[in-house]
Amino acid sequence: MSSSSMDAFPAIQDILLEFRAGKMILEGKTVVPDPRKGLVRVATGEEGLVHFQWLDRTQNVVEDVSFVRSS
Repeated sequence: MSSSSMDAFPAIQDILLEFRAGKMILEGKTVVPDPRKGLVRVATGEEGLVHFQWLDRTQNVVEDVSFVRSS
C-alpha cells in the first residue's frame, strides 16, 4: 500500500495518545501474533469523532480504524 491509502480515512486533527503495539489474528479457534510492528493511535478527527487506529510501522499505513463519539 502506498501513502495514498491514508486518503481513505478522515484527517486527524489532534493526536491524544500514541504507543507501539502488536496485533493478534484469530485463525480458527487459535489466536496468533501478527509479525508486523504496529502503532496504536488515539486522535480526534476534523468531524469531531475520536479515532482509534492501528498502523503498520514498517510501511506507515493505517490498517484498522474505529470511531468513537466524544461526549
